[in-house]
Amino acid sequence: METMTVTMELDNPPDPFSFTFQHLSYPPLPPFHPQPPQFKTSCTPDSVDTMREMIFRVAALQPVQIDLESVKKPPKRRNVKISKDPQSVAARHRRERISERIRILQRLVPGGMKMDTASMLEEAVHYMKFLKKQVRTLEQAAGGVPVVWRQ
Repeated sequence: METMTVTMELDNPPDPFSFTFQHLSYPPLPPFHPQPPQFKTSCTPDSVDTMREMIFRVAALQPVQIDLESVKKPPKRRNVKISKDPQSVAARHRRERISERIRILQRLVPGGMKMDTASMLEEAVHYMKFLKKQVRTLEQAAGGVPVVWRQ
């Protein structure tokens, strides 16, 4: 008779969605409230300018060596027919000169190799302002004697 009961229970399985977990005793979970990070992040213009100036001060102490031969190498073009039209030649030459100067500027600006061109140009403006301020500070420290640049 037990065999029949087992068979009958397997023929009519219980509904899996009707099973309750009330017999399990777990402590209730506290409600989840995401907490903001505990560290303070301030992105005020003053803090950004301060950080930029610190980076520029460190970069101003680093020597910069630019190998002009490596900068002037034009990129290799494969299977591309280059136009001989004078206007196209002049435009290509102009683009190559601009690219060469951008590559040189990227090496001069701190972090310039890690930025896109637009960001690097903005950073170059800030760096030039910083350098001009440094020159004025050095001139004032020298007693108002203007700095003579030699090439």
